[in-house]
Amino acid sequence: MKKTNIKTTAMFAAVLIILFLGCKKNDILAKADSEYEYLPQDVKESCTVSESDFNSWFKTGKATENGLVEPANSVAFPHNNNCDFYKWSEQMFLWITSPTSGKTVMESPVFYNVSPQDPVTGKRTLEAHKPNALLSAVSNINQSGPNRLPVLIDESGKMFEIEAQKSDEKVKDDANKLVQVKRVVANANGLHSFFDAKGKEIKNPKPVIESEINPSDVVQEFKVGNKSIYLDSKGNEVESEQGQAGSHGALMGENKSLVYYITMVNDVYAYFLTGVNEGKLNGNQFPTTAGARDSIVAYAKTKGWVTPPDADALAIELKTSWVEAKDLPNADSYVTIKAIIPTYDKSNPNKWVENGQTTTKLALVGMHIVGSVAGHPEMIWATFEHEKNSPNSAYSYLDKDDKIKQVKADTGKGWLFNANANDTIGSQNIQNMTVSGDSILIKDTSLASPTARRIMAWGVASNTVPNGEDTTPAASNSEIISINNAIRKMLVGKDIRKNYLLIGATWTFGGAGPNGNVYPYGAVNDSIPAGDAIGTAQLSNSTMETYVQPPSSASTESNAISCFSCHSDNNGVKPTDLSHVFEDIISLPANNKRILK
Repeated sequence: MKKTNIKTTAMFAAVLIILFLGCKKNDILAKADSEYEYLPQDVKESCTVSESDFNSWFKTGKATENGLVEPANSVAFPHNNNCDFYKWSEQMFLWITSPTSGKTVMESPVFYNVSPQDPVTGKRTLEAHKPNALLSAVSNINQSGPNRLPVLIDESGKMFEIEAQKSDEKVKDDANKLVQVKRVVANANGLHSFFDAKGKEIKNPKPVIESEINPSDVVQEFKVGNKSIYLDSKGNEVESEQGQAGSHGALMGENKSLVYYITMVNDVYAYFLTGVNEGKLNGNQFPTTAGARDSIVAYAKTKGWVTPPDADALAIELKTSWVEAKDLPNADSYVTIKAIIPTYDKSNPNKWVENGQTTTKLALVGMHIVGSVAGHPEMIWATFEHEKNSPNSAYSYLDKDDKIKQVKADTGKGWLFNANANDTIGSQNIQNMTVSGDSILIKDTSLASPTARRIMAWGVASNTVPNGEDTTPAASNSEIISINNAIRKMLVGKDIRKNYLLIGATWTFGGAGPNGNVYPYGAVNDSIPAGDAIGTAQLSNSTMETYVQPPSSASTESNAISCFSCHSDNNGVKPTDLSHVFEDIISLPANNKRILK
């Protein structure tokens, strides 16, 4: 049986941040911001926001230190060029993290927590944010592919989904007949043989893939003792080097805190979902027009619910990542909240078992912002990280004279999610912790330090055309760096939001239903639809997609991965085609009462 070497893992986190040429990169966490620059300062200013426009984002009409920012008007979203999408992303992040009434906007009643899936029903609930109540966080985030299955990444960067083994697993033999598998045995070379109930070897077994979406990109799991092996649709064996493919990975920072996650939606999203479930609102796509907004507001009035104060923001879904603030160097550089997190009995160093809850201060390390806007029902998918999360791989950018400059891969110690970044090629993004039920399994207790690195610094491959506007990776990277520089310079004083960076954003050409491919892949192959994911389409976050990053030169259809590689059911724009939580969420109760303070 042919064996394909695989680099694996479940879907979680990617990487961050960059220090510029000539800067000392040792002790990054401990240094003050004034000691070095994170971003190239000679970058071409290809995406900026004027001072007057920036001031208009603030509630008072003028930028103030840690001032309240209004949400972007998604109904009037211009979508003329890439920069419009990046500016929308920046304004939404500043709004969501704005202080209001002693908390942040995301803690306010404008947002609802989305609960984890019920282990029996698979359903989720919307938990209203109340003035005196704390948010609850979990130690893993559900990541899956378009069939809602766990994923693994092979050595070339190709993503597969995993169908779990069944109790009566069958394969097709070389005569294309179904045969039940009784056992799988490994030989001295590590290759596996399949045997039926009579002890007869099954020649050339091929799995029976049941998934309907891209079945050629799905593998079947088979158990061999405590180990899992995987067959692709052609019967080729793919092997997980780390032995944790398809599991929910856990991540720990250098401050010995697990990463915790909170998923949220805004009130417009929650009202829309409930109205769709009740058959009162059109559920063919997320709201993108004034008419759709008005229908949601009118529906809320029929229920006696509070009118969304920021209805023009349209539908927003957030995934946020956090670490405990204690033992963080420069803890005052993080947006923080008080929250409830699970506690663990760690008496067994290889298996931590959840044993209760505690209240703690959490520091924000990452955020996905997904929102519907005019002309784009597939939504904008943007991601942000704290500047000191993780090192970047090498990347290029355009300077003010349109010359391409190269930035070497970040090295040194002190990153929150990388103990020693000097190894820029070898052991990176190694998954050592796995969430299993109410436990966290630690494969190797000697590998206590994280090794996160963002392979694509600003969300584009190093050897291809990123989108229709940017003909080189350097041009695309420059847009992201430029808007980050612009925002950071205009934030006043020691505004805490200066410490976060937009890593990028993606959407589809013309608001089309995503086909799962990345621009321009497939354009030269008639058998593969041309990729419609544009912007910085190969986007990752080092706290949420750490273990599913393709190589930086991901220039083929098979290994180019974007948000839409997983969020693209049926190539459509229905909420259930795009969101992995929408169909699981139970409607708001009729007595959904909120006090907006």
